[in-house]
Amino acid sequence: MKSALELAMEKADDMVGEDEEYIKLGPEQLKAIDQIKNEYQAKWAEQEIVLKGNIQKLAGETDPQTFAEHQGQFQEEMNRVRERIFAERDAKIEAIRQQKA
Repeated sequence: MKSALELAMEKADDMVGEDEEYIKLGPEQLKAIDQIKNEYQAKWAEQEIVLKGNIQKLAGETDPQTFAEHQGQFQEEMNRVRERIFAERDAKIEAIRQQKA
């Protein structure tokens, strides 16, 4: 099953071919977009490490049954953080795309 973020990304990819403005990006815009993508991928990687570390810590501090009962909540939190980070990234990229080349 795809997350809402994945579906939105696919929809955005489909729109790229339909909108002439996306094709006319200048070299500076492309460079800025790549920089933003790299920056937000690093932000997600950092947050993922922190969240997984917290989950491992909780796994060691709680009994296995309680931990298993809350496993879904841990995954939901990771999904929320990831979606927030990538939504922020996508908004910045869209702002760059809307600028004149």
